[in-house]
Amino acid sequence: MLGVNRERSSFFAKVSKIEEQVKILRSNIEKQIEDDQAHVLLITSPKGVSPHVSISSQLAISFAEHGKKVLLVDANLRNPTMHTYFNLPNSKGFLDVILHGDNVFTHARTDYINRLSILTAGNLFNTPIDLWISKKIQYAIGNWKEKFDLVLFHAPSYLELSDAQVLVNHCDGVLLVVQSGKTKRKDAGDAKLQIERSNKPILGVIYQTR
Repeated sequence: MLGVNRERSSFFAKVSKIEEQVKILRSNIEKQIEDDQAHVLLITSPKGVSPHVSISSQLAISFAEHGKKVLLVDANLRNPTMHTYFNLPNSKGFLDVILHGDNVFTHARTDYINRLSILTAGNLFNTPIDLWISKKIQYAIGNWKEKFDLVLFHAPSYLELSDAQVLVNHCDGVLLVVQSGKTKRKDAGDAKLQIERSNKPILGVIYQTR
């Protein structure tokens, strides 16, 4: 029994630490953005498969709990994970809103916590050639900024796919996630340089230890 209690104590300690780090991150972001207008942020990693869906999700939850109306979007279309994280269906989502002009509330889930809407990626069988057309994304984001205080894009790695590099042009800032023992210093530097060339500020670098 003692061993079980120790395991539970260790688990809750880890959860508490992560939550505290997310609160600090949220506070730092709030200091850098205007409070009287909607903002669109991109969360990405330099290269490789990163489990930063947990950071994207917990940050969205933290902003919602702090009073912001938040839309969390899974833009990692080639390897979507947000539906698994929240245990949601993924038959319709971001793809349908961009390609067909569907209303975001038709596919976004709003029943997880108050003020948080979750838009999963949608079921992608093959990559439509017109998916990342700038005007389609710009139109969707323009509509979202009228409905939400904050839009958070959970995006794929920045250096390996063009998806995040296209999407960043429609965002106000970037959060870069690097992993202990996995992210190479050169990749982190290259991602930072490319993001800066897009004239978008890096609002924070998250060092993920697991």
